[in-house]
Amino acid sequence: MKLLRLLPLLVLSALLGACAQTTQSVRLGPEPPETGPVLGDERVVALRVVDTRENPDLGTLENRDGDPARVITDQNLAYVVELAAGEALLGYGLRPTVWEESYTPRLQIDIEQLEHSVDADLPRDVATRVTLRARAVDNGQRYTSQARTELTDRRPTAPDAEANAAYINEAITRALGRLLDEELAAFLAGQAD
Repeated sequence: MKLLRLLPLLVLSALLGACAQTTQSVRLGPEPPETGPVLGDERVVALRVVDTRENPDLGTLENRDGDPARVITDQNLAYVVELAAGEALLGYGLRPTVWEESYTPRLQIDIEQLEHSVDADLPRDVATRVTLRARAVDNGQRYTSQARTELTDRRPTAPDAEANAAYINEAITRALGRLLDEELAAFLAGQAD
């Protein structure tokens, strides 16, 4: 008899547990952005990417009750972005190398914002925001710029880890494309006006 009274509670707790969302770990691999003309003539550029965000999480996913679950990666985000940025510099004819504070030209890219969110409403709103800042130095001259990207989408179901990684990768690639434009490449190539 006690089992019959407990059965509805067991079923309810199982259903609630199935609705609860847990931390989702994603694997990132943004593509390098498209680049303009070859400008660098194989000029070597010291490159580093620094994650300046206070929270290392990539974002949150809400369950039906609006409770958030974390989106994380076990990768070094700065390194992942640096690989894509280095490939873009190669596209401009520049050769990225290991960072040295005294090397010139040098380029530091700061990851100021990376936020990915999936809400609980149906359809689910997905938003990804990335803000990057470039700080370049060449022979005493300085160049700074900032690029922001915001991607939004609506989905009938919650995206899995692979889909969330795809949103984040696309936002990183677009932000890098805006940041590493022809003007910055010309500066690094020693062709600044």
